[in-house]
Amino acid sequence: MKIKSMILVSLLIAIVCACCACGKNGTNNDVTPTAKAEEVTPTVEPTAEPTATPTVEPTAEPTAEPTAEPTATPTEAPKSAVLPSGKTLTVDTLPVVDGALALEPFYDAVFAELLGMSVDDAKLFLPCNNTPGAYQNLTEGKSDMIFCALPSDEQVATAKAAGVEFDYHTILSGGFVFFVNKDNPVDSITQEQLKGIVSGKIKNWKEVGGDDEPIVLFQRNEGSGSQTGLYRYVLPKDQVMEPILEYQVSDMGGAIDRVVDYDNGKGAISFSYYYYVVNMHTSDQIKLLGIDGVIPSDETISKGQYPFLNFSQIVTRKDLPEDSIVRDIIAWVQGENGARIARENGYVPYDMQ
Repeated sequence: MKIKSMILVSLLIAIVCACCACGKNGTNNDVTPTAKAEEVTPTVEPTAEPTATPTVEPTAEPTAEPTAEPTATPTEAPKSAVLPSGKTLTVDTLPVVDGALALEPFYDAVFAELLGMSVDDAKLFLPCNNTPGAYQNLTEGKSDMIFCALPSDEQVATAKAAGVEFDYHTILSGGFVFFVNKDNPVDSITQEQLKGIVSGKIKNWKEVGGDDEPIVLFQRNEGSGSQTGLYRYVLPKDQVMEPILEYQVSDMGGAIDRVVDYDNGKGAISFSYYYYVVNMHTSDQIKLLGIDGVIPSDETISKGQYPFLNFSQIVTRKDLPEDSIVRDIIAWVQGENGARIARENGYVPYDMQ
């Protein structure tokens, strides 16, 4: 009995010791303990918002225009040329000018320099009614000076009937030329052969060394500078073959185009003035015919070798007042300034000596 009491006391002591041990730990066996701080990797909060690309603020406002002043000075407007009398021409003192199409680039350049303006601006004050219209305007007193070839007999007669005579002032050398399709094997003909063609007596190119092909002569309208040239340089009007209406053209450009296009160019021939064909209405489908073996060129014209030389004129009325500024302009054009402008624009200056 004593032994059982001792065992019971021992068990009670063991239970009390176990409870004390639990109190010392301060934990419950059913709760998972928190991990120690040194065993957990701490999460560090960033001190600033992250940026993919740093943004750099400009230190100054950008400018589209350069801040430095340009070193070059603007081009000055051209100055009016001084006439031999010491006067300068203005739009207010500009005479009424007219002329032929083939000479329009020349007189446009002349008056652009005299007025101190661009050619495009000068053109606004410079009509071009071509040869018939220019002579008619001069006769009727609607123009003061015209740039043309010499007039036809009819134009002179019309002026005379109106009590008007013309004065002529030579300014340029040129040539009255004939042209054919580039594939025509004939390169040159004699003056006699040309007269035969223009009169209609020679009708086939084989008669002048070419192919067996009918000759088709395209003529111009009456009163045109080109048709007048045909009568002056080759045959009088009454000896020239009557043009078939189909083979008559009203403008110089049309004459060139018809020679190019007619029956693929076979057999066609026409005429005009050298400058116009070479510089204004050019075509690589035609060629200039030589006359008596001389091909028209700047050199053969300036040296007087080409047979059909044409001298362009400033034409005025004989009753032009002595103090007219037109006379001053003519003197300026006939001097070195006019010769320079002629060369600059592809014309052949007239040698006054």
